[in-house]
Amino acid sequence: MKERQRMTRRGILALGAAGTGGLLLAACGVATTQPAETDAAMPEKEAESAFEPVTIENCGVIITYEQPPQRAVAMAQHATEVMLTLGLQDHMVGTAYLEDPILPDLADAYSQIPVLSDTYPSREVFLGAEPDFIYAGWVSAFRDEVAGPREALLELNINSYLAHANCLESKATIEDVFTDFLNIGKIFGVSERAEAYVAGKRERLAEIHTITQASDAKVKVFVFDSGDEAPYTAAGTGIVNALLEEAGGINIFADVEGGFATVNWESVIERDPDVIVLHHASWSTAEEKIEYLKKTEALAALRAVQEERFVIVEFTATQPGPRSIDVIETLFQGFYPE
Repeated sequence: MKERQRMTRRGILALGAAGTGGLLLAACGVATTQPAETDAAMPEKEAESAFEPVTIENCGVIITYEQPPQRAVAMAQHATEVMLTLGLQDHMVGTAYLEDPILPDLADAYSQIPVLSDTYPSREVFLGAEPDFIYAGWVSAFRDEVAGPREALLELNINSYLAHANCLESKATIEDVFTDFLNIGKIFGVSERAEAYVAGKRERLAEIHTITQASDAKVKVFVFDSGDEAPYTAAGTGIVNALLEEAGGINIFADVEGGFATVNWESVIERDPDVIVLHHASWSTAEEKIEYLKKTEALAALRAVQEERFVIVEFTATQPGPRSIDVIETLFQGFYPE
């Protein structure tokens, strides 16, 4: 099984919100300055001539936008899919870090955007796209060798936004997903589009809640993200933990701080999960993980392995974006198949 390059993207949890906390960034005149999940198409355009300056607080950083960004780069697939869901491909000059196949409804729009890198681009490549805005999926995008710190970007007239669930300032919730759509809508002058999208998702989530909250019984869940000798799993304050809770599950490592954490197999065995959620991605497939669980004697004895209580989800679906409500439903169906 491949080990993920954890130090090159969202795994850099030790960075915390370094470089993003307590900044007041005024971005005046920066630069020249379908939806996923089979939803009805977003409106073609909203009148950007009516754009009014908007101030956004995001992960401790406050930025005022005098006009919508025109040359945006999305760093992470879920960030890209948020923008495409809102019909903002004409505002994009780059995308990076595709983890899974793009959502079918967004494929045509995605094909119009230059791919800067399969993973993170170098800072030289990023700046070469002449961006006026970066939407980062993880704080690691703001490392010196990638886009650079947010305050340094502002000095170059490049505004920035970080997926709210990955701020690392507080426990993530499903509301963080909605916050991203609404904030990106405000930043790009498509608030009505974003509000309509979020309203539809809230309705769907409410329908799911009527089912998930009907029972007091909760299944214990282990998330197997990657790793052989030591598993990398969802910890208690990240968006994956929030999705598990929304689906009526209990994360067996909810007591561990952070979005993700490296644990040990002894703890997994001791906590004896009812269900194992497997993240599927090119760098660590679900099939590889199932094979590892079954061929390792101590792990093969787990009830969840013996009963093949596996729920497979694409990694991108577990990150804040247009797949979030779908994955809650997928998880629920896997947790409570009857």
